[in-house]
Amino acid sequence: MNSYKFVDGEHRAETVIKRSRFIATVFGEADEQKAIAFIEKIKKEFPDATHNCYAYTCDILGNTNRFSDDGEPAGTAGQPLLAVLKKQGLKMTAAVVTRYFGGVKLGASGLVSAYTEALVNAINTAAISEKVLSVRIVIEADYSVFSSLEGFIRKNGLIEDIEYGDGVKACVWVRDEESKSFREKILALSLGKALIKEDIKDYKVYRGAL
Repeated sequence: MNSYKFVDGEHRAETVIKRSRFIATVFGEADEQKAIAFIEKIKKEFPDATHNCYAYTCDILGNTNRFSDDGEPAGTAGQPLLAVLKKQGLKMTAAVVTRYFGGVKLGASGLVSAYTEALVNAINTAAISEKVLSVRIVIEADYSVFSSLEGFIRKNGLIEDIEYGDGVKACVWVRDEESKSFREKILALSLGKALIKEDIKDYKVYRGAL
């Protein structure tokens, strides 16, 4: 997988449906251990809630999925929450929807709709970021050459470090699928005078790109 989306941080939204309060909290960058700790934290925050239903998907391939109806009728809460995470294309993300019963029964279909709406509302107010398989490219050039490259590098890559010595050495992360064209552009802008080498690959966060 070259990229995946996740909720950036922790976000919450409250929805009231037929007098029941649904408090949806979502949390990203969560492996399974972090997801479990997050769920326990929410349960401790709302110990008097009627239900604390949850779902999470905690690997980048979406294979580690768990959910719980927490006492709601089977299939009316946990599975719909997981379905929302999958439909939104979110990975490494956990969600808890806390319900305080308001005295009006919603029925099975009503519960599915309510839990779905509550989580969608929370996700819509959350910051969503993307992690992309990227390659670290090391660029070395003298000062005059680097001055013609710097604007392009800052606009099209994630700067890790720039060292200024006898010349300039920049380490920059570029989306893997764009690395070839990035290198070609650097060579063109430097008239072939810049030294370029690829280093390692890793997933890097691109914020505000969605």
